[in-house]
Amino acid sequence: MKVLHIITGLNVGGAENMLCKLLENPADSTTSQAVLSLLEPGPLAERVRATGTPLCTLGMKRALPGARACLQLLKTVKAIGPDVLHGWMYHGNLAASFAKASIARDAALIWNVRHSLADPGRESRKTQAILKLSAAISRHPARIIYNSLQAAAEHERAGYSRAQRMIIPNGFDFDRFRPDPEARQRVCREFGIDPSATIVASVARYHPMKNHALLVDAVSKARAAGYRLHLVMIGAGVASCPDLGRRIDQRLPSGEVTVCEARSDLADLMPGFDILGVSSSWGEGFPNVIGEALACGVSVVSTDVGDSASIVAEQGLVVPPDDVSAFAAALGKMCALGPEGRAAMGREGRKRVKAMYAIREISRKYDHCYEIAARAQGPAYGARGGGDDRAKVFPR
Repeated sequence: MKVLHIITGLNVGGAENMLCKLLENPADSTTSQAVLSLLEPGPLAERVRATGTPLCTLGMKRALPGARACLQLLKTVKAIGPDVLHGWMYHGNLAASFAKASIARDAALIWNVRHSLADPGRESRKTQAILKLSAAISRHPARIIYNSLQAAAEHERAGYSRAQRMIIPNGFDFDRFRPDPEARQRVCREFGIDPSATIVASVARYHPMKNHALLVDAVSKARAAGYRLHLVMIGAGVASCPDLGRRIDQRLPSGEVTVCEARSDLADLMPGFDILGVSSSWGEGFPNVIGEALACGVSVVSTDVGDSASIVAEQGLVVPPDDVSAFAAALGKMCALGPEGRAAMGREGRKRVKAMYAIREISRKYDHCYEIAARAQGPAYGARGGGDDRAKVFPR
């Protein structure tokens, strides 16, 4: 079987990270896969290439696609001749739908939605328009994969077809993300953190829905209550956002906060944190970072957005979105547990997510979805055209 993944780009994000994990942990060695990035690929392209997966790009800019990009999309899909067109996120889903309708009618179409939608009105006008278009054509995919129950319910309220719903949660590599007793010392040394402080970390790209400001304010409030916290913020755009920088300068002492752009060594850093803080106001489906933290034995304080509460369970604290006081109080409770209390909570967290979200099992669920969708497409399964160009994209 040949699967073509169509994704907006390969910057550091939950959907992009999940795609990389599927390519790194294939369940079926007979499935050939390729990735088409609509934008210039971004830093996760190297993880894709390292798996030996062919990677193509349209090199688009962040604007409406022109005729040239559309023609290049169709040319690429025709050359590959996939059995399954797997769209990722709203733009990738629409691109996959366009390709199927135009040039790949025998291919099975799958959408992958990675975003919760508590209030569509908080989305940009462009995203709202894409949502309406997507809802109107949502009967056409063979399956719509959601990574959380809440995301599925919210999109269906917005008009998405329910008949195609399939829930596949995120999966985690527990050999890569695991406790490391030496990691905390490394983190303190690299970031200049006083080891006596409790390290609260945020790992999220800068975006209004991530609400970094709430975390800054909550840490400030918890510090005012007498808890010695050092805040670490890692993510694309966080170090270059003037508004966030000003808020940090106003609320926190300069020696008690570390801000840096996205890192490729998160698996090495994560076990060195004491608490993971997830402060999102909306938009989360199944946050990868929560599973990664729990896999490393790190306790979590999160807002109740998407399926965060069910992932955190008893191995952390969940508070209402946009509630600074509740978040600060939860940070205080975590500090009061002390290193031993948090370590015990972390051990239980790793045990639970390891039993529920192993990446190989999640990868098998995706392969099962591909089989169902491709066979439902009809007798053309396994006999796709594509000409001589196909071997260039799927080398044997």
